[in-house]
Amino acid sequence: MPGKLKVKIVAGRHLPVMDRASDLTDAFVEVKFGNTTFKTDVYLKSLNPQWNSEWFKFEVDDEDLQDEPLQITVLDHDTYSANDAIGKVYIDIDPLLYSEAATVISGWFPIYDTIHGIRGEINVVVKVDLFNDLNRFRQSSCGVKFFCTTSIPKCYRAVIIHGFVEELVVNEDPEYQWIDRIRTPRASNEARQRLISLMSGELQRKIGLKVLEMRGNAVVGYLQCFDLEGESGLVVRAIGTACTLDKLSSPAAFLPACNSPSKEMKELEENLSTRCGFCHIPYDELNMPFPAHLTYCYNCRKQKVPDVLFTTIDLPTDATVIGKGCLIQARLCRLKKKAQAEANATAISNLLPFMEYEVHTQLMNKLKLKGMNALFGLRIQITVGENMLMGLASATGVYLAALPTPGGIQIAGKTPNDGSYEQHISHMQKKINDTIAKNKELYEINPPEISEEIIGSPIPEPRQRSRLLRSQSESSDEVTELDLSHGKKDAFVLEIDDTDAMEDVHSLLTDVPPPSGFYSCNTEIMPGINNWTSEIQMFTSVRVIRLSSLNLTNQALNKNFNDLCENLLKSLYFKLRSMIPCCLCHVNFTVSLPEDELIQVTVTAVAITFDKNQALQTTKTPVEKSLQRASTDNEELLQFPLELCSDSLHSHPFPPVKEHLESASSNSGIPAAQRDRCSSWIELIKLKAQTIRRGSIKTTVTVEKASPVGDGNFRNRSAPPCANSTVGVVKMTPLSFIPGAKITKYLGIINMFFIRETTSLREEGGVSGFLHAFIAEVFAMVRAHVAALGGNAVVSYIMKQCVFMENPNKNQAQCLINVSGDAVVFVRESDLEVVSSQQPTTNCQSSCTEGEVTT
Repeated sequence: MPGKLKVKIVAGRHLPVMDRASDLTDAFVEVKFGNTTFKTDVYLKSLNPQWNSEWFKFEVDDEDLQDEPLQITVLDHDTYSANDAIGKVYIDIDPLLYSEAATVISGWFPIYDTIHGIRGEINVVVKVDLFNDLNRFRQSSCGVKFFCTTSIPKCYRAVIIHGFVEELVVNEDPEYQWIDRIRTPRASNEARQRLISLMSGELQRKIGLKVLEMRGNAVVGYLQCFDLEGESGLVVRAIGTACTLDKLSSPAAFLPACNSPSKEMKELEENLSTRCGFCHIPYDELNMPFPAHLTYCYNCRKQKVPDVLFTTIDLPTDATVIGKGCLIQARLCRLKKKAQAEANATAISNLLPFMEYEVHTQLMNKLKLKGMNALFGLRIQITVGENMLMGLASATGVYLAALPTPGGIQIAGKTPNDGSYEQHISHMQKKINDTIAKNKELYEINPPEISEEIIGSPIPEPRQRSRLLRSQSESSDEVTELDLSHGKKDAFVLEIDDTDAMEDVHSLLTDVPPPSGFYSCNTEIMPGINNWTSEIQMFTSVRVIRLSSLNLTNQALNKNFNDLCENLLKSLYFKLRSMIPCCLCHVNFTVSLPEDELIQVTVTAVAITFDKNQALQTTKTPVEKSLQRASTDNEELLQFPLELCSDSLHSHPFPPVKEHLESASSNSGIPAAQRDRCSSWIELIKLKAQTIRRGSIKTTVTVEKASPVGDGNFRNRSAPPCANSTVGVVKMTPLSFIPGAKITKYLGIINMFFIRETTSLREEGGVSGFLHAFIAEVFAMVRAHVAALGGNAVVSYIMKQCVFMENPNKNQAQCLINVSGDAVVFVRESDLEVVSSQQPTTNCQSSCTEGEVTT
């Protein structure tokens, strides 16, 4: 046999009460891999059992190690009836199959149940012994490394980029099998969850085989997606880029110079020589594949550049940017008739070209309104529902010094000689001009003046507008005078000839800029900001609205969708106000239509603070600085804390710090074991799920209010007691780096799929409370798996799917979440000198912190 898997069950803690007579549990564990199952002894009458089992050994092929997850089931023993399930743990063995990865998985894993959520923890140790196999017909791809990050990972260098790889696996959905009619919802959810884990492992192995055929050893930008096709089955797809990577041995190579902003950026700004190469058009004007107006580059004056640039890549680090960037979104909804089969495909095909054109037009208009000339990180998503199509395009607008100055926006329209209508257009033109001027001031866009003919046109004056207005009596020959090309023209012309065009203009003026001190972008780095601090916080927000089906029009649908996205951003700014000045980076919007007239928007982003002219450091008192340092070190403060009681204005906030302080001070009469149990992160999550009610979610403002103690007391009291030593909370970020830190080791990808179902939606706080508790549990399980691998962070984190379905009449809801990321070990640059004296271990995990979920 080419592989031997060894598993040891050590202990459990904080198990739920299963025997109502004794308020205790008779727990035992089943360990299953493939078709082999082992059982531990029953540990009688305890909520914290100590099994200390022997090593369970599985002799399997290495391809089975890649396909199958290790399945650990915790049950309550009953003498006269069937054993009751407490929960399960699925452990992916793949990270142990790399030559330079972790050798053991050891730690506390949350016990998860699809109906009740997290129900305690279990301590497991897993080891793998691999033997050499010279069989050239084997079907395993052990040794191929997978990375979720879309750039070459830090501490590696690319030797060869082999090309694109893809694979697809299809299977029947257990939810639609005949046996599903007679089995329980828990059994149905677990069958689906196990099948998706199997398909995910099989897909990853097949992708790895293709990489080996190309003579590569790694996959970069690995992306896996699940499609729930109903009765047609489950489809799992994966794509990536096959590479040959070499491990860098030099410590200097660990510097996050590729994407992470550092001091070198300031040195780069002094050299303006060759920063415009990516803007240059690679072909001459006679062989252009599409019409575009070209001018000479404003930096080198040698090559031709377009007047506007739309790109899907992140902004190159050596690009010359004037001012700061901003998030630009185009949102569009269109109704369609309900249809089936070919009629449905025809209806969608007829709408798509127009939606693409309108989304592009919106992006162009909003880019001009911001006074910018380039888009980076462009992501366009078209979501198809039963009776509507939704389009959402997100990008980061910047002003590139190499491109010409953008012109303004000029309004033209079909109108009779009506004075009031002309006055209305004049008023709107003035508002647009004022908005452009304000945006230039807000984003500090002050390009140097160049007295050449190639410079773009200024904002048009109101007196120039009359020649662009046209009435209904004008002939078609005169229409040709309105050339919409915007190279040397005075402005970008918007024709108002129907209600949709008026709606476009109104949507331009209703976009609210972020509050003072906030910036947002969907790229990893905000253009124009280099002085980042090490304070980062990731968050995920899910918002669901139900539309009224009465008199639903395109205009009403667009307004509802626009308001939903704007209000979501406003709520994030409000909840993050204590981090000012800060920037929301890698803002990733996902829109889905799970049911008729139901719109769901999911946002994942990371908030990073930056030092604004050293102002914050000089104004803070020593006490505030110590409190802030303590909170950064321990990661104990929720940025989105909850207040449990809405009746009292003075109810205490809900960060774990406060809970621990109160339990240590006022609960001195309670036994230590119970205090430890109450202070664990498991209990905090369960307490949130039980106490969140509609209207009771509030936020607290500052760090100082949350913790009135000093640095030393904070450290001693905030962390729950552990067996040997404490481990900081695993950081999670959608970025491929951690500001102010060096990634020293990649431990493998985390790819997890969870299902949660409830039959008491209202009792759990409605949709908001249910989703909040579920996402918090997902974060807790991801952190536990990374800590068990020996890691302290997850980078390139992405929630690839969040499918929510509810039946309010039956008080039921179900949610499916798929997340992935790279488990890494990082070291802070400021702590490099002290790392040798402080060796953290991963035997236990501190309380669940950072309120990264907002609902």
